Amino acid sequence: MASEDRWDISICGLNCAVCDIYMASHGDEEKRRELVDWFKKEMDLDVDIVCDGCRGSLDRHWSPDCVFLPCAREKGVDHCFECAEFPCAKVEEFREDEHDHHRRTVENMERMREMGLEAWIEEQRRRGQCFFCP
Repeated sequence: MASEDRWDISICGLNCAVCDIYMASHGDEEKRRELVDWFKKEMDLDVDIVCDGCRGSLDRHWSPDCVFLPCAREKGVDHCFECAEFPCAKVEEFREDEHDHHRRTVENMERMREMGLEAWIEEQRRRGQCFFCP
């Protein structure tokens, strides 16, 4: 199955299944080598590319300092958009940071909340959208 046909929506609304880091730690050796080489060249870091997404063990989580994971666990939700407080200050800060795809991800979560996750995924498939696309 092509990566754009796979969906693993994270707590914050990203599709882990098409993330380079996630794919590199799930058998895409070419992607893993590219990332290891990039981190070495650009940041002079030797990294082990390991990520099981936000629902995996924190020792196999690319962002163990994620603010959404402990919050979702505390609130008993799988995704931020399921929380009664969505969009909260944490989500708004995420939306407004320097990463443009975070804004689009929050917009996606607003739509997920309106129509439900499975319906949103189907809509994205029909439209041929990527996981970052509004």
